[in-house]
Amino acid sequence: MREIPATAFDARRLPVFEPDPALWSRIAAAHLRRRRLRQWGFAAAATVLLGVAGALLVRAPQPPSPQWADAQRESQALEAEWRRLADGGRPTTIGLTRLRSIDAALQAAYDRGGDASEVVPLWQQRNEALRGLIARFQDANTRDASLVTRI
Repeated sequence: MREIPATAFDARRLPVFEPDPALWSRIAAAHLRRRRLRQWGFAAAATVLLGVAGALLVRAPQPPSPQWADAQRESQALEAEWRRLADGGRPTTIGLTRLRSIDAALQAAYDRGGDASEVVPLWQQRNEALRGLIARFQDANTRDASLVTRI
């Protein structure tokens, strides 16, 4: 192999390049187009976000009516009483199918954004089902107590 002699760099020996006179105007125009597209993109994104926020505000659930709130409070009290009775070791599956179906209907109504005319009757049905469960437990406890006193 033949060795190539090392030479010093001489900038004067580089070719001379003269860019097109319109190059800088094309670069500036492209930069301006990209900036405008970005601005339109931000404006479009902001418009979409405002539209979604507006739709959510329009679909926001209305505050519950007094009947609605009363039915919920009554249901909570009945459920607490039923759970207190059920802690006595009795099986808690009796009558739960109806209660679970009512709870599913309530959840579906809430998911749809149902109004008081749809939700209040469901709460009332739930309260009746809970009253039935409580009555069954109380009747069972009364029968057990009467069996004990007959001995």
